[in-house]
Amino acid sequence: MGQGLSGRFFAYDGSDATNGNITYIVNGDGPTGYLWSGYNPGSVFGQNNVLYATATNTGFLAQTLVNVASYVYISGNFGGVYNVTGFGAATDSQTYNTDIEVRTNRSLLFSTDGFYGLGRSIGSIAYEMRLYEDYPSNGVQIGPTLIGTDQRFNGNSVYLNARHHLPADGKATLRLSRRLTLTQRAVGGQSYTAGGYVQVSVN
Repeated sequence: MGQGLSGRFFAYDGSDATNGNITYIVNGDGPTGYLWSGYNPGSVFGQNNVLYATATNTGFLAQTLVNVASYVYISGNFGGVYNVTGFGAATDSQTYNTDIEVRTNRSLLFSTDGFYGLGRSIGSIAYEMRLYEDYPSNGVQIGPTLIGTDQRFNGNSVYLNARHHLPADGKATLRLSRRLTLTQRAVGGQSYTAGGYVQVSVN
């Protein structure tokens, strides 16, 4: 799901229909004079009022309501392809990372679900998932490292708190890492698939 990429956009509404009318009336002098003060809200967002009003002095409340719309932008993919040569049983010497770009002003929960393996006789994939500040990552990790192999990777989650975990630009990196182990039964001339889901919940 995507929105504009240039950051915040501002629209200001100072109309009476939104903010209501404030009224302060001093009619006449002496004991026959009277005072009326108050506000007539134009909507549930009526923010103005007359404070501590007297016939000789008053204060006008200038309150501003800020409505921040939800914004979640996630871009990238977690796909990966191994091209395997040679023979025998072995584990890849390198862990491979795939990064997703996240831009948000809402807190997000990332959860792993539906991961399945190649089959025990064929091999396994060890997964790790991490969150980092900024995109590209500045190296500052958010929350724990999630670890699991095949189906045992399911049920993990990491939380991104929009107020406390994001730098000023509102960006984060979601990183999925994988390492492949194959047995001799992963025969030549075949393609094998393993997958799963990283679910995103808006909080």
